[in-house]
Amino acid sequence: MTNSHLDLFCSRLYLLSKLLNKIQAHVQGDEQILFERLAPDMFPLGTQVEIAVSFTLRASCPIAGADTVSFKHETLSFTHLQHQISQTIAHLQTLDTLDNDLNTSIRDMAGPTPVVMVAQDFLSQFAYPNFYFHFAMVYAIARMHGVPLSKGDFDDIHQYPPGFSFE
Repeated sequence: MTNSHLDLFCSRLYLLSKLLNKIQAHVQGDEQILFERLAPDMFPLGTQVEIAVSFTLRASCPIAGADTVSFKHETLSFTHLQHQISQTIAHLQTLDTLDNDLNTSIRDMAGPTPVVMVAQDFLSQFAYPNFYFHFAMVYAIARMHGVPLSKGDFDDIHQYPPGFSFE
């Protein structure tokens, strides 16, 4: 059985991993960027990665009737974030063999607010928007710190030649 939400999440997690590799290469492994924020009241880059990855599991595990797991590490590093992403992809791939029920009810939290939605609505109205929000914050923080990224690094579709600018 093909589960488009699992395929989507896995492909976006691979892209997030590639984005982290570009960030790490640009900063020459300096993990200080993982603690940089777009604004003082927002999560830092590393936490944005963790939250984006978490949303894939928070949505997919309940839909598959599996316990929600987390592969978050106590230490924030490029290595641990990449490990979290690879473990998450591997786990999502095991869920692909299960009977995913898009009509099941999912309970979660939106900050301090309880959320209860049918799985299809949970995906489209909560999980996808939150995943992309946190992914976009990783991109935005990296760009703010001079990492040379393009729209293609975010969507894996747009391709611009090196040095391209709209200016």
